[in-house]
Amino acid sequence: MKDNTPKNDTLRKFDKDIRDKFNNQSYDKKEKSLKAKTFILYPFELKLNQEKPFEQKELETLNLIEEHLKTYKKCFVATSYGMDSVVLMHLVIRCAKKIGCEIPDMFLNDTLNTFKEEKQYWDKINKLFNIEDKFKMFKPPVDKDGKQQTVWTIAKRYGHLPDFRRRQDQRKKGERGHTPECCDILKKASMKQHMKGLEDKYDCHFIGTRAQESRMRSMSVLQRCRTYLITRMFPHPIRAVTPLSYWMKTDISEYYERYNLPKNPAYEAHNMERMGCASCPAHLGWEKRLLVDPTEQGFGMLRQNLLILKDTEPERLSNSLTAIEKYMNKKNDLTESMKIRAKKLLKEFNR
Repeated sequence: MKDNTPKNDTLRKFDKDIRDKFNNQSYDKKEKSLKAKTFILYPFELKLNQEKPFEQKELETLNLIEEHLKTYKKCFVATSYGMDSVVLMHLVIRCAKKIGCEIPDMFLNDTLNTFKEEKQYWDKINKLFNIEDKFKMFKPPVDKDGKQQTVWTIAKRYGHLPDFRRRQDQRKKGERGHTPECCDILKKASMKQHMKGLEDKYDCHFIGTRAQESRMRSMSVLQRCRTYLITRMFPHPIRAVTPLSYWMKTDISEYYERYNLPKNPAYEAHNMERMGCASCPAHLGWEKRLLVDPTEQGFGMLRQNLLILKDTEPERLSNSLTAIEKYMNKKNDLTESMKIRAKKLLKEFNR
């Protein structure tokens, strides 16, 4: 993960006390970290930043956002309207009002792979935050025949469902790095096209990712910290800022309570913990996530994924069916109706 940010970048903030604690350790304790030449922040430092009290994290995060809003002329917030994204939106709006600058635009990529409750929530938050004029939604592009592209059409076109765990030698035609084709086409293409034609270009954007979420996101923070320059992903170089990198899931919940923010109803309606493409099979445990969805919408997505795997990746289909069987055989949170649906599904696929 190459970092193109200048070495003397003043927007990067390292906690001096924490760095001193790291440097004062014996060489044996910090040897492994020092050998990782790409690290500009060390795991020891990330851990201590994550352990800071909520109030300190909130204050430091606000300061980081303010400095970027003062430095850059045109910013936007990339949001999914999940819990982390809404916290980020609220923080950025607070900062913009405090320093008297224009509230940044809010970019949402509608992949058309969403639950019905989500769309109502988008409108609710926009009205609550009074940002209806800042809301910019991007729809997926159509294909060369003028037909709307969806996760299903893309899976059939490339012959496989998305999978973040695919190794270099397993990647299929069209995949770029660890990013599945559907992410590039459904989430990024229309936004990039929009930005390409602008005379007044965006020079900074805020993203609500946290290091705690995954190893990949943790590594990104260690290698690039919370602010860095992107030179390839967009039509022009742009600053990326991840103000919530040090926040834990408990901090997000604390923020919701303190500022009385309404949660996206999709979380409860579909018994899920993370927002994203509703049917996404790219993450570990996607079968369980859709299996425990109490709605027919979620269960229908599970079946559709399995049907595509049947036609494109028989081995992966077998692994997914095995995962469903194992989960059903454990003490779990499946209701009787969920078990009945799951048994019928397994029978449909000869299991």
